[in-house]
Amino acid sequence: MNILDRYIGKQIIVAILVVLVALLGVDVFFYLVNELRYIGKGDYKFSTAIIFIILTIPRKIYIIFPWAALLGSLLALGSLAKNSELVAMRAAAISVPRIAWSALKAGLWLTLAMFICGEVISPTTESWAQRRKTLALSRGQAIQTQFGTWVRHGDQFIHVGVVKQNDQLQDVTRYAFNKQLQLQSVSHADSAIKQKTGWLIQDLHGTKFSADKTEIINTEQAQIPELLDTEILHASAVKHLERLTLRNLWRVIKGRVAQELNATEYERAFWLKISQPFAALVMVFLAVPFAFGPLRSASVGLKILVGVLVGFAFHTLNSIFGPLTAVIGLSPMLAAMIPSLVFSGFGYWMVSRVR
Repeated sequence: MNILDRYIGKQIIVAILVVLVALLGVDVFFYLVNELRYIGKGDYKFSTAIIFIILTIPRKIYIIFPWAALLGSLLALGSLAKNSELVAMRAAAISVPRIAWSALKAGLWLTLAMFICGEVISPTTESWAQRRKTLALSRGQAIQTQFGTWVRHGDQFIHVGVVKQNDQLQDVTRYAFNKQLQLQSVSHADSAIKQKTGWLIQDLHGTKFSADKTEIINTEQAQIPELLDTEILHASAVKHLERLTLRNLWRVIKGRVAQELNATEYERAFWLKISQPFAALVMVFLAVPFAFGPLRSASVGLKILVGVLVGFAFHTLNSIFGPLTAVIGLSPMLAAMIPSLVFSGFGYWMVSRVR
């Protein structure tokens, strides 16, 4: 059986790596095209874009690996089936579950490498990439940290805790100085929303300082013409929870729970990262019944199409269960694990039907 494991494992590992390189090449190309719009802004050059993309490759590998695992396993097992090698294995009294176990063992090694890439290598390289990009775009006027983004805008130093879509900022603190570097005012806003005529500041509190007095700022809403350059913020990573490590996510969750703050999004991101390796193994497992069943003699193009459709269905199910954590109060752990459990059950049912 060791010979069988090595043979099937080699076929699957090679196929998954080939598909991974192909998918990575396509993704990197489109990512480079997207980065071209930043070239010329600040100190952002073509060489900066290339370095930025190279540093983000570990994260991309982590994200697209389940797709590569499914497509690669389909191609590898489909090739074995087309050459009647799987039929020979069955004739030698090797069961379908045993062949599936050989495939899963091969996928397990790659999944372990993927997990290390996502949890050890990716956070470091991603942090370097985002820091370099933010500094280049702002010409050294901004820096991104794990606690948010600091931006210099004129004589103001602005800290943004959370960046949401549609140019919506949360937890915005501004420190204003004069030409002599004397502090003029400190203010904090719960949120800032960019509009056509400027910025809408909500729940603004702060203090203005002058030579002989201080003035308290306290207003529910305020309109200001200019706050900061949002493109710099879009270059930062403060809104991408999937880029945090499990350790950092757990630390944030404990901190927010201790302060009685909503930690649902962080909990879901935490469990999604936990379920990612399991999802990759499920994708490898799903390839087995397809190889023995309807795709045994199918063309390469049809196998790729089926792989894309199954992967898309898995992604869609993930997208459906995500919002349910907020809509009906579904447990983030269940929301992250249900898609993998559903597809693993579907794969088990298909394997049991193979004769």
